[in-house]
Amino acid sequence: MDSIAEQPSLRLELGSMEDLPTIFHCLQEQFPPDEFYNYERMEQMMHHNQYKILLYKRGDDLIGYATVCSMVESQTLWLDLLAILPPYQNDGYGGKLFEAIYQKYCGPFNGVLLCAERVDSKDPDYALQQERRLKFYEKHGAYRLKTDFILPTKTGGMHMYLYYKPHKGIFHISRRDQVEMITQMFDYCYSHIKHAPQLLHDFNQTIVDEIFKDERKAKK
Repeated sequence: MDSIAEQPSLRLELGSMEDLPTIFHCLQEQFPPDEFYNYERMEQMMHHNQYKILLYKRGDDLIGYATVCSMVESQTLWLDLLAILPPYQNDGYGGKLFEAIYQKYCGPFNGVLLCAERVDSKDPDYALQQERRLKFYEKHGAYRLKTDFILPTKTGGMHMYLYYKPHKGIFHISRRDQVEMITQMFDYCYSHIKHAPQLLHDFNQTIVDEIFKDERKAKK
């Protein structure tokens, strides 16, 4: 009988254009339509080599996946989407994937930027899922930024929480740096949405300097 030790180890690998059909199908199954790009847009961004698919595997089995954008100018990794496939959910793989991305790809950057849905109290069951996602990111070291962030969509915009997981040793991010990273992310990922600049203008004044808690000091 195979033991746990004999199972293939988990690994995070860079996907290619050949993986896009599979991942796009997963996105259609797991995310609302407004939260991911159409196939042609994803293909276009991947051709420019800044937008990447990451595959989380055990042997040949796909456990989960993520899409990220490397924003060199603002020294930020934009974690666009992250998901574990349904058969592997609630087994701790989400946290392992998040940490694997942080450890493997955050090295050259100051931090990881991501967004998460606000809790919708009108739908109690879905609200519980949303609350779990927020607690998940906070448990893994991401801080909720104060900005009233609006994610561009084809039909308008979605009010989302913006989170930032700083690199070790970084305990502050200025308003100026946040504006730079969000502007770059909008320019690269949402340039096809004409009203995206107006959305950024609408919430720009809600962006403020942020100070993160130093966990080392908190433990003393």
